[in-house]
Amino acid sequence: MQKKNVLGFALLTGILFILAACGNGDSDVTVEPDPTAPTDAAIEDPNLMGLQGTIRVSWWGNEGRHDATKAVIDLFIEENPGVTILPEYGVFEGWQDRITADLLANSTSDVIQLNFNWLTLFSPFGTTFMDLEDPRITAYLDLSNWTADELNMTRTNGILQGVPVGMTARVPFLRTDIYEAAGLDVHEIHTWEELMAAGNAIQAYHGNDVFALSPLGRQSLAYMVYSYLEQLTGRPFIDDDFELNHTLEELTQGFQLIQDFLDNGVIPDLQFDSDPINAQNPLWISGAYGGVSEWDSSINAWIGNLESPDVVRIRPHFTMDGALNSGWLSRPSMVWGIAQHTEYPEVAAAFLEFMLTDQRAVEILQTDRGVPMNTAGRAHFDALNLDNLVIDAVALHQNAETVTFHPMLEFPNVREVIESRLEAIQSGESTVSEAAQFVYNNLQAEINQHLVD
Repeated sequence: MQKKNVLGFALLTGILFILAACGNGDSDVTVEPDPTAPTDAAIEDPNLMGLQGTIRVSWWGNEGRHDATKAVIDLFIEENPGVTILPEYGVFEGWQDRITADLLANSTSDVIQLNFNWLTLFSPFGTTFMDLEDPRITAYLDLSNWTADELNMTRTNGILQGVPVGMTARVPFLRTDIYEAAGLDVHEIHTWEELMAAGNAIQAYHGNDVFALSPLGRQSLAYMVYSYLEQLTGRPFIDDDFELNHTLEELTQGFQLIQDFLDNGVIPDLQFDSDPINAQNPLWISGAYGGVSEWDSSINAWIGNLESPDVVRIRPHFTMDGALNSGWLSRPSMVWGIAQHTEYPEVAAAFLEFMLTDQRAVEILQTDRGVPMNTAGRAHFDALNLDNLVIDAVALHQNAETVTFHPMLEFPNVREVIESRLEAIQSGESTVSEAAQFVYNNLQAEINQHLVD
């Protein structure tokens, strides 16, 4: 079979779709000038030693991540008085829209926090972001702190487009208070069937307004289906040749999982809760949901909003008898890249090195972006001896067989085909068989829109 490759920049359909469907994502972006930054005249002063220049650094996250990252920026500026760094940050919802618009306008920040799949989406030929093996970068950013295999995860077309922060996986986090009140031990819930039984038991005790898990959201619904089908068949949802890897019958079985969740008190329908599924959801905070399934690098926000965070426990991924695959979905938690258009690549690289390896920076950031992969940063991190659910979760999936998440499954138009149908099941607007048939009929054609031979 002739090798298929991802179509350049994926803009012909995917990005226009994002902008049309999501609108302008800039409304919740905070851009902070540094009032203590040196003036342009000071920056140009030849008597100043060291790095000089102004860069912008952008990221998404919660308030804890924002505060920690800004503290690291302040520390770097203190040591490099010729440098100005302008922070730009917001919540994840709508952030891909912002990156899309910035790329179209060639106005991205200099240092960019990226989702792993965005490298394939935005830079399939390795030309959108700086090659981090450029000597101007490697003079300041020590790439030996990653293994060759780790760096290969963030190459496109063989070109290093970013450095990975760490590895993350979809992990169940369950609230012992809600489960134990219903007579359940979260450590005894292993299979999908046991999760269904737990949903029924929770509702029998707490009432029909309490569920075993949060509504999950359309993307998390899809993750559940991918895991279930990989366990059932031993095959990934999309194979290495970018082909849908399941039959209509198998898709129907996978989509039935979501209907079973609804029928057994695992998740609510969208009439009960149509709010955005995030850590600020008041029903999560008030105790209507007994757990979430989340990337471990993002769980701090969820736990931090609870009155008693210590009630949360991590669990291995739900499974089935005779599973052919673990069902763990893993990928780099996020990636740092540098814009091609930056005027100060040396400053950008030096800041990345500082943020990822400086002992003080690592202590400030702790697990706000998960457990560090960078070996120098990891050594400082381990010395902190933190007791943290993120650390426990990473240890759990690091010691398990995981499946690397196929980046095509996060291409916007590909996601829409799958996730819109799962959401339609959750809203009662589609049957399982109708949803499976739609995906079977339409998904491959959508994938092919992003490919060239």
